Amino acid sequence: MEKWEEIFTGIIPQGNYQTQVINGEDKGLVIELINNNTHIVLYFGVILAIRMLDEGIVQTELYSDSEIQKFKPDAFKNVIYKVTGGEFEKQIQNIADGYYEVLNVKHYVIITQNYNIDIITEWEPEINIL
Repeated sequence: MEKWEEIFTGIIPQGNYQTQVINGEDKGLVIELINNNTHIVLYFGVILAIRMLDEGIVQTELYSDSEIQKFKPDAFKNVIYKVTGGEFEKQIQNIADGYYEVLNVKHYVIITQNYNIDIITEWEPEINIL
């Protein structure tokens, strides 16, 4: 059963953010969230998987409706959530051929004004507010 947990509560100010995603071998995954007042940089390092979709097409099919309804009234004010038992994590586990089970994997979802970004990684992100 899919469960969402608010993490890093109160660190990222609530707001409508534009999103910049950079991913590669050199620095790994870097996600910047920018609005008129705040510039946030999330450093994930090397990740196992990422999925980025337009928020308008995904919330009713890819995530637990009961979990979405917990956070939707507050406009996903926490921005980043830890997901357990999620559909994306299960997909990655199925294709990893046993490799997944030996890792301490975490599934995060970042909800912004225009995107839902799922991240599968072994690490917690470093969060910098500029």
